Amino acid sequence: MSTFPDGNFTIVNDETGRCVRVRLGRTQDLSDWQAGTKYLQHVTEKPTLELGEPDGSPATAWWFSTIDDAVERHPFNQIVSHAVGEYQNIGNHCVWLDLQSHPTAEDRRRAADEFRRKLNDMPGNLKEKLAVLLPAAFLTEAETELGADASLPEVLDLWHGYCASLKFPQQNIEEEDLEGPEAAQSYLDAAAEEGIHPPAVKADRTSTRMYGCGASRGKNSTYRWAYDGTHIYGADSKTVPSERTYWTDDGGYLVGKNKGGPGQTWTLASWKPPAPQSDPVKAIALTGLFGPIANLLGS
Repeated sequence: MSTFPDGNFTIVNDETGRCVRVRLGRTQDLSDWQAGTKYLQHVTEKPTLELGEPDGSPATAWWFSTIDDAVERHPFNQIVSHAVGEYQNIGNHCVWLDLQSHPTAEDRRRAADEFRRKLNDMPGNLKEKLAVLLPAAFLTEAETELGADASLPEVLDLWHGYCASLKFPQQNIEEEDLEGPEAAQSYLDAAAEEGIHPPAVKADRTSTRMYGCGASRGKNSTYRWAYDGTHIYGADSKTVPSERTYWTDDGGYLVGKNKGGPGQTWTLASWKPPAPQSDPVKAIALTGLFGPIANLLGS
């Protein structure tokens, strides 16, 4: 098992060349005058996590925290942003991963496709047995759409798609004629008696974010990481299954996935501060912390 480098380091994806970066939130002056007195108030936006150019700026620098967690009685093992701690007075922030627990329309669509295939794979004798439950109105519609010579598997594929879409709706469906939904439910009940059940909806996507190092993990979040020299992944499965946390560059977004896909190999290398700039405006721009505007100023 490889360990994280000592001191600050960069995290670069071997396949895409993109590196893990932070973008600092801007500080806004919300000071106001009341009764002749100016009350000072500054609000700093939250930093955000992104994948981008490995330019060696402080935005690309991280360090590994092994401070003991007094609550869980275990080292935090957090990947902490150097830039947030150095440039913003909001405390240390690290990389968090959240497991999305609420199914989306895409999750339901996938479940519907899986259920349709499952119904289509029923044995031929079972298909013939359940085919008598198809409503006459649907058979007429199927003949119009598929032709009078359509085979039973073709008709049933159309019917199974309809049943699956009712079982896993991606949006609210208003049916004027209740014969179709009622017939579909009777069909699915009969299939269930034969052991054909709908799959569970899987909401298996994850997202990453910057958040405070001192916060407690929720039931669907983790900040505790391990590195084996190639992959970065959850150091335990207490809150999120470790096998679903492998850092992945998914089209320019840092997410967690099961091990084995593209965009999952990372190189950690020591980071050194860039040489001081004589121009203070350019020096701030070259930190790489504030995105395209800063890059323009630094050019």
